[in-house]
Amino acid sequence: MREISSNEGIVLGQKYAYATAALMVGIASYIQLLGVERALLAIIFACLALRPTPAPRLEDRRLWAGVGLALGVVMLVLVPTLVIVKFDALREVITALQKLQ
Repeated sequence: MREISSNEGIVLGQKYAYATAALMVGIASYIQLLGVERALLAIIFACLALRPTPAPRLEDRRLWAGVGLALGVVMLVLVPTLVIVKFDALREVITALQKLQ
């Protein structure tokens, strides 16, 4: 196993944290219906974890960052698509909710 310098260890620890944050925020974006802001955070954290610089490159939790990235992208595409496709149904729901008041 290769020795890791102090600076490389710090950078690698940051990348592990970014990968973990990307996965957790990607999952959390599905808890609330319109979690687009969390999907954006998941994408940002995943990109920070996966970028090659500064060295060293992320190896162990690369899958976590990839899953967080995928979840964020899917959510970012899915919500606007559903809003566009189901716009009339959403309008009816909003009108019905306004009548309850």
